[in-house]
Amino acid sequence: MITREELLSLGALRRPQLKDLPPFVFVLRDGLFVPYRSEQAVQLLGEEVFVRREDIRQEDDGEMTWQDLVGYTVFDHELGTVGTIDTIDEQTINTLATLADGRMLPLHEDFILDIDTDTRTLHVNLPFAL
Repeated sequence: MITREELLSLGALRRPQLKDLPPFVFVLRDGLFVPYRSEQAVQLLGEEVFVRREDIRQEDDGEMTWQDLVGYTVFDHELGTVGTIDTIDEQTINTLATLADGRMLPLHEDFILDIDTDTRTLHVNLPFAL
């Protein structure tokens, strides 16, 4: 069974460029990630589509991307554990993380104190209470 940590969200599918998609994409249905062949992506317009992290070709420059933080636990120095990052939205000028409970928080380098890749924890200093 495929877990959310294995996937990256491409966001809501607007116009599929089939040549740019990996062989399979996934859509969340009744709590499970259902695979679709990329050729079927036209049927998924408007839905949030996920791809396997391993299917995304990236330059390996050692730098993390915002999408690498999906599945990380967010820990605020005043609030304690805030939640787990479910999805990342980079489609607007402000990058937003959506937590598993639906709350959203801005991801900005000024708010991030530390990223612990061993424990998969994002240590933040949020400017406000969520």
